[in-house]
Amino acid sequence: MRTHRRIRVAAVGFLAAACLAALAGCGSTPSDSGTTGGAATGTTGSAGDVTLEFWDMAWGPTGTYDVKAQELVKKFEDQNPGIKVNYTLKTWDNWYQTFAQAVGANEAPDVSTGGGFQPFGLQQDADAIMPLNDLVDQWKTDGTIKDFKEGYMDYYLDSNGDYLAIPWATDIRVWFYRTDLLEKAGVGVPQTYEDLKKACDAVHALGSDTYGIADGGTPHWTFMQGIAYGAGMFDEQGNAALTAPRELEALNYISSMGQGGSGCINPTATTITQDEAIAMFDEGKAAFVMDSPSIGQRLSADTQKVAKVLPVLDDGQGHKLGLYFTNGIMAYKQAEERGHKDAVLKFIDYWSSVGGDLMLAGASGVSPRISIDANPDFDKAFLYRDSIKTWGPPIAQPLFTKAPAGFGAMNTIDGDSTMLDLERGLFSGQNVQTLVQNAQTKIQGFVDEGK
Repeated sequence: MRTHRRIRVAAVGFLAAACLAALAGCGSTPSDSGTTGGAATGTTGSAGDVTLEFWDMAWGPTGTYDVKAQELVKKFEDQNPGIKVNYTLKTWDNWYQTFAQAVGANEAPDVSTGGGFQPFGLQQDADAIMPLNDLVDQWKTDGTIKDFKEGYMDYYLDSNGDYLAIPWATDIRVWFYRTDLLEKAGVGVPQTYEDLKKACDAVHALGSDTYGIADGGTPHWTFMQGIAYGAGMFDEQGNAALTAPRELEALNYISSMGQGGSGCINPTATTITQDEAIAMFDEGKAAFVMDSPSIGQRLSADTQKVAKVLPVLDDGQGHKLGLYFTNGIMAYKQAEERGHKDAVLKFIDYWSSVGGDLMLAGASGVSPRISIDANPDFDKAFLYRDSIKTWGPPIAQPLFTKAPAGFGAMNTIDGDSTMLDLERGLFSGQNVQTLVQNAQTKIQGFVDEGK
């Protein structure tokens, strides 16, 4: 069983280490918006009042998501006199070091949302996360635990048996396609990954500025393809497995459609953002795009008429699998030191119950809770139900699917550029063996550092 290492170093040393592993080094922290408070200095006021610092990531469009989030914070305050919540919206720019710096400087918030593996990483590296076992025990007693879909609560259960976060959303990766471009290219709806490759080439043959697949800004395809091939980037012991034969086949498959192959992936995939890739799909410049069930809010009415969810593709060996991430809300031990534990647990209990409101306001993801997901308002959301039914669990698997459980190094991997660099190298036609070996070495290094 893995035991957590408490880092007993000065804040400056911790920050330096964080910067070496982070995506963009120790530059400025992300700009914050939608802020009713900001500094992570939660206080207890006179007459026993408690002020919680809540850092929330930008899960949806600014001006919609953050407005709804602040409305929900105000509702919580109205329902819980004596607890004030300072809400700060954090962007994803340099998110990894933002939290590492705050923890290292003893300025962590009381509670936050964050990266899918953030609680594992901050607990392993700094013993910074307050386990939520008391809240889970309460839910087991009052029946709330039964409202979570099977397996979801265990996502944040670490090897010590501690619940490090509560899932409030599940972000499924879904392939979407345009019926009009497939019809124009004279190809049917792909049923296998070999079909997808053929369709991709056929659509690209329609014109030099029309591509089969639009991609940009994330390593999610690289994460997903190995799982789809019945492999994955980790083995059963939690070690890096990028060079394993079937995983390597999956990465070669991606490369075969890049600039070193047929070129049916947009060549700008190495430089553009995912929003720009979705815009290409929306403009009819690409037939396929991978994104979340919330894509409808970024598609025009005309595109929604021709956009569909692609069936789960067969890898040729009978595997039909996909990928999901879980978005969690977590508490920090610094909150417990401030005497805020009870207020934090009450807030997390509440925030878990209002996730549906956030998704209807544009948050990326679907609800892990049965009662929320049953809301008929989701029936009106574009392709929401089709996305879940087709690509959701158990088809979808977590990134650590073969490992015993989630672990701290995954937070470093999620915040580091290694896998994005690998994906962009595959797109640009670089040598696959060299790319994969370099990535394998770096990822295994992160894993070893966490042991």
